[in-house]
Amino acid sequence: MFSRILFPTDFSEYAKRILDCITGFPGVKEVLLLHVIEETRSPWGGGEIGIALSHNEKITLREEKRYLESLGSHIRVTSMVKISSDTAEAIIEYAEEKDVSLIVIGARGKSLIEGILLGSVSMAVLRRSRTSVLIMRHRVVEEIDGKKRYQQYCPMLLSRVLCPVDFSPYSEHAISRLLATEGVGEVILVYVVSRGESSEEIARCQKRARELGLDLRSRFTSQRIPARVIVRTGNPASEIIRVAEEEDVSLIWMSYSGRGWFRELLIGSTADHVAVNSTCPVMIIRSKSPEDVSTNTPRVDAS
Repeated sequence: MFSRILFPTDFSEYAKRILDCITGFPGVKEVLLLHVIEETRSPWGGGEIGIALSHNEKITLREEKRYLESLGSHIRVTSMVKISSDTAEAIIEYAEEKDVSLIVIGARGKSLIEGILLGSVSMAVLRRSRTSVLIMRHRVVEEIDGKKRYQQYCPMLLSRVLCPVDFSPYSEHAISRLLATEGVGEVILVYVVSRGESSEEIARCQKRARELGLDLRSRFTSQRIPARVIVRTGNPASEIIRVAEEEDVSLIWMSYSGRGWFRELLIGSTADHVAVNSTCPVMIIRSKSPEDVSTNTPRVDAS
């Protein structure tokens, strides 16, 4: 599953919070720790890394590597520094070069106090990568004297997973990956009816979605994983986020492509909107080849 993980670090406090989460992910055997230096910082315009990386940054990179190694003796940790004018592209290229199974990246905003939004590098990696991406966040647990306190999701990352489905081959691929992941506590399957010419048509789509959802539910319960089905009507991204907050889920697990509303890959797509606006971590499952995706999936329509 996710045996080789790539974690791009910028040495920020926010990035350090994520280190604890990486080695605890099920099945991880190797972590690649990557720091990308902006090309403009190098006096040689992309030349020697030893000159571009400051003394403190060298120390921090070694400390992060040692810390990851201390969390799991069975996990191999490799650190790498690259110089690039495009940080996101350097991350993606390194992920493909090393054939990693997952990129773990933090949601970056102006500051933790103002809220955790999705930064430009994280968004670019999400949109352009052909590798699955886990966007990590931290939850606000209390606010004292105007200062927010944050709690890591990682100890309970798989405790309650929200899995949006559209019954497309890509959605099926995401379901299969979730079924193969160890340590899942509970699954909530959600389908959003986003169109319908009449109330009768919408009702028929809802009924069909519940029937297909119950079939999916049985696949989880057969593995002794509690699962529920929720069918909503409205804007898919908004409803997914709403259900995630109502159910207090620990992770949203979804495909980036699909038959209907999952298929949109431009600004405003469902996956992009969820990744930007969700307050919990989001796992985006990508399919690297057509062989990963089965085409024998049912349709939800009014017929």
